[in-house]
Amino acid sequence: MIASLRALPVVFSIGLQRQLAYRWNYLLRALFSAVPLLVSWVFWEAVFQGKETVGNYTLASLLTYYAVLLIVEAVSSPADDDFQISREIREGMLNPILLRPLPYGLYRVALFLSGRCAYLAAALIPVAACFFLLSRVVHLELGSLDPIRGMTALLGSALLQFSLTLCLSLTSFWFLDISALIFLVYSLEFLAGGHVFPLDLLPAPIFAVARLLPFAYEYWFPATALCGTISHKTWLIGLGMQFGWAIIFLFLAHFLWKAGLRKYTAAGG
Repeated sequence: MIASLRALPVVFSIGLQRQLAYRWNYLLRALFSAVPLLVSWVFWEAVFQGKETVGNYTLASLLTYYAVLLIVEAVSSPADDDFQISREIREGMLNPILLRPLPYGLYRVALFLSGRCAYLAAALIPVAACFFLLSRVVHLELGSLDPIRGMTALLGSALLQFSLTLCLSLTSFWFLDISALIFLVYSLEFLAGGHVFPLDLLPAPIFAVARLLPFAYEYWFPATALCGTISHKTWLIGLGMQFGWAIIFLFLAHFLWKAGLRKYTAAGG
């Protein structure tokens, strides 16, 4: 265990160097992530014609929500970790990892953190520029932001997304190509995670069902926690759901890993 902990900074450093080699890709990805924000602005301006509020939202609070989503995505969304893990399994690249005294889960955690740091470094300028330009045109409700609750929810979102990604990727022990499964889950995350619209605009019965699923706690919950639009009780329940789902996925990943290793065969490496 001590040897494993000592190896983590080295893995993080190597992963960070490797990820920074793609800094221009990260920069372009961050720039194009502002496109949905502009589309949402045009769409909701049309919806708000002649209206002061839609649900519990004003136009300013709704655009603040979409702007905060950029921060949530930059902090917690995995960057191709699923395809990296799948490639390591399919191409027999696990061999050198299995021979070292470092649990694979901790190895992937270090690489996930390095990827998030690299993306944040590249995305900081375009995301800040989006906030600045939007705030010049629309009065964003930045004064109501709750950084303490928001950062806690962001950490929970990162843990939840990492654990879900790990589960999906480990199915590569049984399936040759998991891209269809990954894109299916991404579609569910986009629809049921609050990317298209805040989930609390849904009818109450559908919203209640959405709050039982893990996807709501990947984007909608940390975004609303950071915006400061949810109560303390809702925040506590959300944290419990985040970490509860994350623990479930981590246990599932553990069993998938153990079962997968019994099927895994590779020559060389």
